[in-house]
Amino acid sequence: MTSAMNTYEKRQDAQIGEALRLRREALGFTQAQLGKAMAVTFQQVQKYEQGRNSVRVAKLLMAAEFLKCEVGDLLGQKPEETPGTARLVRAWSALGPEQREAVTALVEAFRRTEAGSC
Repeated sequence: MTSAMNTYEKRQDAQIGEALRLRREALGFTQAQLGKAMAVTFQQVQKYEQGRNSVRVAKLLMAAEFLKCEVGDLLGQKPEETPGTARLVRAWSALGPEQREAVTALVEAFRRTEAGSC
């Protein structure tokens, strides 16, 4: 492995770890709780958060589900922000599955109405 690749991977591991830590802390979870959801020890979560170990894709998916976010959020990928986007994301994150389904149906109905009025 080249030095440049090694540096890039370490930087990515650190960024993902920081995103995990920030999201976990924002939701008030402990490393042990996140570890249980990811089927790893809290020590492994510490290593992820410190950027010392890479997070496997399957573990990242488990973390995103537990932390109620998209994997892209943990990878540092941000959707195009518009006024109100953060507010909508916060509100969406607080909804349960049935409520999310109802909101999705409502938005799709609005979209169909708009498409039909063109």
